[in-house]
Amino acid sequence: MPNSQSVSTAQAQAQLQKAGIVTSLASLLNARHWASRLSLFGRHLARNQLLGNVRSNFRGRGMEFEEVRRYQPGDDIRNIDWKVTARADGTYTKLFREERELPCHILVDQRANMFFGSNGMFKSVLAAEAAGGIAWAALAGGDRVGGQVLSNHGHADSRGKRSKQAVLRFLHDIHDANQSLLGSTTLEPTALEPTTESSARSSLSLREGLEECQRLIRPGTALYIISDLHDFDDLCAKALVTLSKSCDVSVLQIADPFEQNLPVRGQLGTSDGEHHARIQFSNQLVAQYQDEQSQHLEQISAALRHAKAFYTILSTEEDARKHLLRVFSDR
Repeated sequence: MPNSQSVSTAQAQAQLQKAGIVTSLASLLNARHWASRLSLFGRHLARNQLLGNVRSNFRGRGMEFEEVRRYQPGDDIRNIDWKVTARADGTYTKLFREERELPCHILVDQRANMFFGSNGMFKSVLAAEAAGGIAWAALAGGDRVGGQVLSNHGHADSRGKRSKQAVLRFLHDIHDANQSLLGSTTLEPTALEPTTESSARSSLSLREGLEECQRLIRPGTALYIISDLHDFDDLCAKALVTLSKSCDVSVLQIADPFEQNLPVRGQLGTSDGEHHARIQFSNQLVAQYQDEQSQHLEQISAALRHAKAFYTILSTEEDARKHLLRVFSDR
């Protein structure tokens, strides 16, 4: 028989999951059912030389027919389309687009800055669900999946492998980092508090995470960055440009409507789980905050345009499934 303490702990966990405050491992695992509908790599042109199922810009005797055009000196005569040639005035040849592998690497943010949400779910939960969906979709496409999890305690990384076990390990890393945001892995009812600044000093910056990406991944990788980008700076922009020269970069920014547009005036109480304070939100302070937010978003947009990276914003008001299916589904 379970004791009352274990029952209360399980109940507390269930309540936190239902409220969208922490992840549910079951939800991350079940994402494989809807993730199979995602078409992540249709817009990508593979840069590496390994055979797989992503269309590349290398033409040759591949598996996928592309078009018929007039024969040119140097074309392989084995590709001549005799039926079209017989009907047309001239000789025509078939062109094929080779299928190549596009490994997937996912960098997901689970640091203290993600432990916030004003509506729907916390940013950390939304990021975890988005990462899970992309990982399952990549595996369903027959690609190798690897990733990094930025957390309050550094980061965990897993090298790309084409196996269910690789995805499961990555999801467990995300789930563990997410649970650590509560400040207790045992989830005692009296200890459900967010991690404080003093315990988050070992957290890597986004810049350090991107620099680690440069070491971990190889050319031709599809890199997905899932974060609120709160510490995005010029060095991050530089790292993205470097990565984009050899990889297909996609950035999914996690955003909360409260952070984008402060809907408050007057005094507001705030706490980091240990310290408490009251802040006076004057019109001037709100205007200054929103101006800084706009500048920060423009800095991010400009940097991603320069890096030719795909960019989309996921709001905590909408779950990852709906957003990813709208952006990446071809059905």
